[in-house]
Amino acid sequence: VTVSVRKSRGRDIRAACDVLWPVYERTRGVDGVVSIEVSPHLAHDTAGTIAEGRSLWGRIGRDNLYVKVPATPEGIPAIRALIADGISVNVTLIFSVEAHGDVMRAYVEGLEARAARGLAVSGVRSVASFFVSRVDTVIDKRLLEIGAPAKKLVGVAAVANARLAYARFNEVF
Repeated sequence: VTVSVRKSRGRDIRAACDVLWPVYERTRGVDGVVSIEVSPHLAHDTAGTIAEGRSLWGRIGRDNLYVKVPATPEGIPAIRALIADGISVNVTLIFSVEAHGDVMRAYVEGLEARAARGLAVSGVRSVASFFVSRVDTVIDKRLLEIGAPAKKLVGVAAVANARLAYARFNEVF
C-alpha cells in the first residue's frame, strides 16, 4: 500500500499501518507493510530526502512503515542514511542492474553503520522495486525502429535485465 502524506497528513497512513499490523506480526514483517513516498521533488536532493524520510518515519510512528525513496544517484546515500537510522525503506525507480547493485550496497552499508554504533539491525527492512515493463517499453520501441532482424528480441530485454538483477541479489544475500 502506498499513500500520499500530503493528502492525509499522516492519519490515513497510520490507520493503514494499524489495519495491516496483525498481518505484519503474523508474517514476521514479510507482509502487512505500508509505503509512504518522499516528495518526488526531492529525487535529486540527498539531504532533503533524508530529512523528509526521518520526518515521515517519526510522524507516522509505526514499525510496519516503509519510506519510499527513488534510486537516483542522490537517493542512494539517502537510502544508506535512513537504513543506518533504523528506517525501513522501499526503493523505487530501479531500472538497471547497476542501480540495483548501488541499492544493495547502500542497504548493506546502512546496516553496517547501524551495527557499528551498537544498534540492532534485525528490524530494519528494505524492499527494492526493480522495474521491468518500463524497460521493455523503451527497448522495444528502439528494436522496432531497427526493423526485421531485431523484432525477435521484442519483449525479452526487461526479463533478461530482471534475471541479471535477481542473480546479483542472490550473490549478495
